[in-house]
Amino acid sequence: MNNRLFDFVRQFSEELADLANRLEDQLFEQPNSSLIQARLFCEEFVKKMSQSEGLEKIYPLKPVERINKLFREDLIPEDIYTKLNTIRRMGNKAAHDVKEAEYKDVLDVHKLLFEISVWYMEVYGSHEFTAPEYKIPLKTEINLLDAKNVDELIKPYIDQSLGELREELQRHLEAMKTEKGNSETGKTKGMDKIGAVKEPLSEVKKNEITVFSTNNFEKTYETTKAIEFTHKTSKEIVYLNDNNVTSILLNPLMVEQNEALKSKGKIRNSTALRHFPKHQNNGENLIHYGYQFQFTAEAELDSFLKRLNELLVRV
Repeated sequence: MNNRLFDFVRQFSEELADLANRLEDQLFEQPNSSLIQARLFCEEFVKKMSQSEGLEKIYPLKPVERINKLFREDLIPEDIYTKLNTIRRMGNKAAHDVKEAEYKDVLDVHKLLFEISVWYMEVYGSHEFTAPEYKIPLKTEINLLDAKNVDELIKPYIDQSLGELREELQRHLEAMKTEKGNSETGKTKGMDKIGAVKEPLSEVKKNEITVFSTNNFEKTYETTKAIEFTHKTSKEIVYLNDNNVTSILLNPLMVEQNEALKSKGKIRNSTALRHFPKHQNNGENLIHYGYQFQFTAEAELDSFLKRLNELLVRV
Protein backbone atom coordinates (compact mmCIF):
# COMPACT_ATOMS: atom_id res chain seq x y z
CA MET A 1 0.00 0.00 0.00
CA ASN A 2 1.38 3.41 -0.97
CA ASN A 3 2.11 5.90 1.76
CA ARG A 4 -0.32 8.79 2.02
CA LEU A 5 0.65 12.38 2.69
CA PHE A 6 -1.20 12.53 6.02
CA ASP A 7 -0.03 9.16 7.36
CA PHE A 8 2.08 10.95 9.99
CA VAL A 9 -1.15 12.30 11.50
CA ARG A 10 -1.84 8.77 12.78
CA GLN A 11 0.77 9.43 15.45
CA PHE A 12 -1.79 11.63 17.21
CA SER A 13 -5.15 10.68 15.65
CA GLU A 14 -6.26 7.75 13.49
CA GLU A 15 -9.61 9.46 12.89
CA LEU A 16 -8.07 12.67 11.56
CA ALA A 17 -5.68 10.73 9.31
CA ASP A 18 -8.60 8.78 7.84
CA LEU A 19 -10.58 11.99 7.37
CA ALA A 20 -7.63 13.63 5.56
CA ASN A 21 -7.33 10.61 3.26
CA ARG A 22 -11.04 10.71 2.41
CA LEU A 23 -10.71 14.42 1.69
CA GLU A 24 -7.81 13.75 -0.69
CA ASP A 25 -9.70 10.98 -2.48
CA GLN A 26 -12.41 13.43 -3.58
CA LEU A 27 -10.29 16.56 -3.75
CA PHE A 28 -11.14 17.38 -7.36
CA GLU A 29 -14.29 15.33 -7.95
CA GLN A 30 -16.15 16.98 -5.05
CA PRO A 31 -14.38 20.23 -4.10
CA ASN A 32 -17.24 21.54 -1.94
CA SER A 33 -17.36 18.32 0.05
CA SER A 34 -13.56 18.45 0.44
CA LEU A 35 -13.73 21.96 1.89
CA ILE A 36 -16.47 20.91 4.31
CA GLN A 37 -14.42 17.91 5.42
CA ALA A 38 -11.39 20.19 5.84
CA ARG A 39 -13.51 22.31 8.18
CA LEU A 40 -14.46 19.15 10.10
CA PHE A 41 -10.77 18.22 10.34
CA CYS A 42 -10.07 21.69 11.74
CA GLU A 43 -12.93 21.40 14.26
CA GLU A 44 -11.81 17.98 15.52
CA PHE A 45 -8.18 19.14 15.60
CA VAL A 46 -8.89 22.11 17.87
CA LYS A 47 -11.30 20.04 19.96
CA LYS A 48 -8.53 17.55 20.72
CA MET A 49 -6.14 20.39 21.59
CA SER A 50 -8.74 22.09 23.78
CA GLN A 51 -9.48 18.88 25.66
CA SER A 52 -5.82 18.00 26.16
CA GLU A 53 -5.15 21.50 27.52
CA GLY A 54 -8.14 21.32 29.88
CA LEU A 55 -9.92 24.36 28.43
CA GLU A 56 -13.44 22.91 28.71
CA LYS A 57 -13.66 21.57 32.24
CA ILE A 58 -16.83 23.56 32.96
CA TYR A 59 -18.37 24.76 29.70
CA PRO A 60 -18.14 23.17 26.25
CA LEU A 61 -16.90 25.57 23.58
CA LYS A 62 -17.92 26.10 19.97
CA PRO A 63 -15.24 25.53 17.29
CA VAL A 64 -14.53 29.23 16.78
CA GLU A 65 -14.40 29.76 20.56
CA ARG A 66 -11.84 26.98 20.85
CA ILE A 67 -9.60 28.59 18.23
CA ASN A 68 -9.87 31.99 19.93
CA LYS A 69 -9.20 30.56 23.39
CA LEU A 70 -6.19 28.54 22.22
CA PHE A 71 -4.74 31.75 20.79
CA ARG A 72 -5.51 33.80 23.91
CA GLU A 73 -3.82 31.15 26.08
CA ASP A 74 -0.64 31.22 23.94
CA LEU A 75 -1.23 27.61 22.90
CA ILE A 76 -1.19 28.34 19.15
CA PRO A 77 0.92 30.97 17.38
CA GLU A 78 -0.48 33.69 15.16
CA ASP A 79 0.11 31.90 11.85
CA ILE A 80 -1.66 28.71 13.01
CA TYR A 81 -4.55 30.80 14.35
CA THR A 82 -4.93 32.42 10.92
CA LYS A 83 -4.71 29.10 9.06
CA LEU A 84 -7.34 27.45 11.28
CA ASN A 85 -9.74 30.34 10.73
CA THR A 86 -9.10 30.31 6.99
CA ILE A 87 -10.00 26.61 6.80
CA ARG A 88 -13.07 27.11 8.98
CA ARG A 89 -14.41 29.99 6.91
CA MET A 90 -13.72 28.35 3.56
CA GLY A 91 -15.57 25.25 4.81
CA ASN A 92 -18.50 27.35 5.98
CA LYS A 93 -18.68 29.07 2.60
CA ALA A 94 -18.69 25.72 0.78
CA ALA A 95 -21.47 24.41 3.02
CA HIS A 96 -23.77 27.33 2.18
CA ASP A 97 -22.84 28.09 -1.43
CA VAL A 98 -24.72 26.35 -4.24
CA LYS A 99 -21.86 27.13 -6.63
CA GLU A 100 -19.08 24.57 -6.88
CA ALA A 101 -15.86 25.61 -5.15
CA GLU A 102 -12.86 26.35 -7.34
CA TYR A 103 -9.91 23.96 -7.42
CA LYS A 104 -7.48 26.65 -6.36
CA ASP A 105 -9.38 27.09 -3.09
CA VAL A 106 -9.28 23.35 -2.40
CA LEU A 107 -5.54 23.26 -3.09
CA ASP A 108 -4.92 26.15 -0.72
CA VAL A 109 -6.93 24.59 2.11
CA HIS A 110 -5.31 21.18 1.54
CA LYS A 111 -1.87 22.74 2.02
CA LEU A 112 -3.03 24.59 5.15
CA LEU A 113 -4.22 21.29 6.66
CA PHE A 114 -0.79 19.82 6.03
CA GLU A 115 0.95 22.81 7.63
CA ILE A 116 -1.10 22.79 10.84
CA SER A 117 -0.61 19.02 11.14
CA VAL A 118 3.15 19.39 10.77
CA TRP A 119 3.13 22.19 13.34
CA TYR A 120 1.29 19.98 15.83
CA MET A 121 3.81 17.17 15.40
CA GLU A 122 6.74 19.58 15.79
CA VAL A 123 5.32 20.98 19.03
CA TYR A 124 3.60 17.99 20.64
CA GLY A 125 5.17 15.01 18.90
CA SER A 126 8.55 13.39 19.11
CA HIS A 127 11.58 15.63 18.63
CA GLU A 128 12.73 13.02 16.09
CA PHE A 129 9.74 13.78 13.83
CA THR A 130 10.70 14.67 10.27
CA ALA A 131 8.01 16.35 8.19
CA PRO A 132 7.35 14.70 4.84
CA GLU A 133 7.69 16.70 1.67
CA TYR A 134 4.42 18.37 0.77
CA LYS A 135 2.78 16.76 -2.25
CA ILE A 136 -0.75 16.93 -3.55
CA PRO A 137 -2.42 14.32 -5.78
CA LEU A 138 -4.04 15.56 -8.95
CA LYS A 139 -5.94 12.28 -8.77
CA THR A 140 -5.24 9.49 -6.31
CA GLU A 141 -4.24 7.18 -9.15
CA ILE A 142 -2.02 9.75 -10.93
CA ASN A 143 1.53 10.75 -10.13
CA LEU A 144 1.99 13.32 -7.40
CA LEU A 145 2.74 16.94 -8.09
CA ASP A 146 5.67 18.27 -6.09
CA ALA A 147 5.33 21.16 -3.66
CA LYS A 148 7.19 23.67 -5.81
CA ASN A 149 4.90 23.06 -8.78
CA VAL A 150 1.82 23.28 -6.57
CA ASP A 151 2.95 26.67 -5.29
CA GLU A 152 3.52 27.87 -8.85
CA LEU A 153 0.12 26.53 -9.87
CA ILE A 154 -1.98 28.15 -7.17
CA LYS A 155 0.00 31.30 -6.29
CA PRO A 156 -1.44 33.48 -9.10
CA TYR A 157 -4.97 32.75 -7.83
CA ILE A 158 -4.61 32.76 -4.05
CA ASP A 159 -4.26 36.50 -3.51
CA GLN A 160 -7.13 37.16 -5.89
CA SER A 161 -9.55 34.53 -4.56
CA LEU A 162 -8.78 34.87 -0.85
CA GLY A 163 -7.81 38.52 -0.70
CA GLU A 164 -11.00 39.74 0.96
CA LEU A 165 -11.06 36.78 3.35
CA ARG A 166 -7.44 37.36 4.39
CA GLU A 167 -8.14 41.04 5.00
CA GLU A 168 -11.12 40.13 7.18
CA LEU A 169 -9.07 37.54 9.07
CA GLN A 170 -6.28 40.06 9.61
CA ARG A 171 -8.74 42.55 11.09
CA HIS A 172 -10.11 39.84 13.36
CA LEU A 173 -6.59 38.80 14.35
CA GLU A 174 -5.66 42.34 15.32
CA ALA A 175 -8.82 42.58 17.44
CA MET A 176 -7.95 39.26 19.11
CA LYS A 177 -4.40 40.42 19.85
CA THR A 178 -5.77 43.57 21.49
CA GLU A 179 -8.25 41.54 23.53
CA LYS A 180 -5.52 39.08 24.46
CA GLY A 181 -3.25 41.88 25.66
CA ASN A 182 -6.05 43.39 27.73
CA SER A 183 -6.92 40.03 29.28
CA GLU A 184 -3.30 39.38 30.29
CA THR A 185 -3.08 42.68 32.13
CA GLY A 186 -6.55 42.78 33.65
CA LYS A 187 -7.99 39.28 33.94
CA THR A 188 -9.17 37.91 37.26
CA LYS A 189 -6.87 35.21 38.59
CA GLY A 190 -8.30 31.72 38.15
CA MET A 191 -11.08 32.75 35.71
CA ASP A 192 -11.18 32.23 31.96
CA LYS A 193 -13.02 34.43 29.46
CA ILE A 194 -16.40 32.70 29.88
CA GLY A 195 -16.27 32.75 33.66
CA ALA A 196 -15.29 29.12 34.23
CA VAL A 197 -13.00 28.59 37.20
CA LYS A 198 -9.87 26.83 36.02
CA GLU A 199 -7.20 25.55 38.35
CA PRO A 200 -3.97 27.36 37.47
CA LEU A 201 -0.89 25.32 36.71
CA SER A 202 0.74 27.02 39.71
CA GLU A 203 -1.80 25.28 41.95
CA VAL A 204 -1.01 21.90 40.44
CA LYS A 205 2.75 22.47 40.69
CA LYS A 206 2.91 24.05 44.17
CA ASN A 207 5.68 21.80 45.43
CA GLU A 208 7.86 22.32 42.36
CA ILE A 209 7.42 26.10 42.64
CA THR A 210 8.67 25.94 46.22
CA VAL A 211 11.75 24.07 45.05
CA PHE A 212 12.43 26.76 42.45
CA SER A 213 11.98 29.49 45.06
CA THR A 214 14.51 27.94 47.44
CA ASN A 215 17.05 27.84 44.60
CA ASN A 216 17.05 31.54 43.72
CA PHE A 217 14.29 31.50 41.07
CA GLU A 218 11.09 33.55 41.02
CA LYS A 219 7.92 32.91 39.02
CA THR A 220 7.50 35.60 36.37
CA TYR A 221 4.83 34.28 33.99
CA GLU A 222 2.32 31.47 33.63
CA THR A 223 0.12 29.88 30.97
CA THR A 224 -1.84 26.63 30.98
CA LYS A 225 1.15 25.00 29.29
CA ALA A 226 4.15 26.17 31.34
CA ILE A 227 5.37 28.30 34.24
CA GLU A 228 8.22 30.71 33.57
CA PHE A 229 10.90 31.28 36.22
CA THR A 230 13.66 33.90 36.21
CA HIS A 231 16.93 33.44 38.08
CA LYS A 232 17.25 36.35 40.51
CA THR A 233 20.95 36.94 39.84
CA SER A 234 21.64 36.07 36.21
CA LYS A 235 18.08 36.63 34.89
CA GLU A 236 18.34 33.30 33.07
CA ILE A 237 14.87 31.89 32.28
CA VAL A 238 13.73 28.33 32.98
CA TYR A 239 10.33 26.78 32.18
CA LEU A 240 8.42 24.19 34.19
CA ASN A 241 5.94 22.49 31.88
CA ASP A 242 2.66 20.76 32.56
CA ASN A 243 3.78 17.14 32.13
CA ASN A 244 2.74 14.64 34.77
CA VAL A 245 6.42 13.82 35.17
CA THR A 246 8.25 16.89 36.48
CA SER A 247 9.95 18.45 33.45
CA ILE A 248 11.88 21.67 33.05
CA LEU A 249 13.30 23.31 29.94
CA LEU A 250 16.51 25.31 29.71
CA ASN A 251 17.59 27.86 27.13
CA PRO A 252 19.50 26.16 24.29
CA LEU A 253 21.92 29.11 24.12
CA MET A 254 23.11 28.19 27.61
CA VAL A 255 22.88 24.40 27.32
CA GLU A 256 24.83 24.21 24.07
CA GLN A 257 27.80 25.84 25.80
CA ASN A 258 27.84 23.13 28.46
CA GLU A 259 28.52 19.60 27.20
CA ALA A 260 27.45 18.01 30.49
CA LEU A 261 24.02 19.61 30.24
CA LYS A 262 23.70 19.07 26.51
CA SER A 263 24.40 15.34 26.78
CA LYS A 264 21.58 14.83 29.31
CA GLY A 265 18.87 17.08 27.84
CA LYS A 266 16.45 16.39 25.00
CA ILE A 267 15.27 19.02 22.53
CA ARG A 268 11.59 19.89 22.85
CA ASN A 269 9.50 22.39 20.88
CA SER A 270 6.73 24.53 22.36
CA THR A 271 5.02 27.84 21.76
CA ALA A 272 5.08 28.34 25.55
CA LEU A 273 8.86 28.92 25.51
CA ARG A 274 8.34 32.54 24.53
CA HIS A 275 11.81 33.82 25.55
CA PHE A 276 13.77 30.95 24.01
CA PRO A 277 15.15 31.06 20.47
CA LYS A 278 13.40 29.49 17.51
CA HIS A 279 14.69 26.92 15.06
CA GLN A 280 13.56 25.21 11.89
CA ASN A 281 12.38 21.78 12.95
CA ASN A 282 12.03 20.11 9.55
CA GLY A 283 8.89 22.13 8.87
CA GLU A 284 7.98 25.43 7.26
CA ASN A 285 7.51 27.42 10.46
CA LEU A 286 10.07 28.40 13.07
CA ILE A 287 9.26 27.13 16.58
CA HIS A 288 10.57 27.96 20.06
CA TYR A 289 12.68 25.17 21.51
CA GLY A 290 14.58 24.24 24.63
CA TYR A 291 16.40 21.35 26.31
CA GLN A 292 14.16 19.25 28.53
CA PHE A 293 15.24 17.54 31.76
CA GLN A 294 12.90 15.21 33.65
CA PHE A 295 12.82 14.24 37.33
CA THR A 296 10.97 11.48 39.15
CA ALA A 297 11.18 13.11 42.58
CA GLU A 298 11.34 16.60 44.07
CA ALA A 299 14.73 15.78 45.58
CA GLU A 300 16.11 15.22 42.07
CA LEU A 301 14.72 18.56 40.91
CA ASP A 302 16.14 20.29 43.98
CA SER A 303 19.60 18.78 43.41
CA PHE A 304 19.58 19.82 39.75
CA LEU A 305 18.47 23.38 40.50
CA LYS A 306 21.10 23.73 43.21
CA ARG A 307 23.82 22.89 40.69
CA LEU A 308 22.21 25.16 38.11
CA ASN A 309 22.02 28.01 40.62
CA GLU A 310 25.72 27.63 41.40
CA LEU A 311 26.51 27.72 37.70
CA LEU A 312 24.38 30.82 37.09
CA VAL A 313 25.73 32.73 40.08
CA ARG A 314 29.25 32.29 38.71
CA VAL A 315 28.30 33.60 35.27
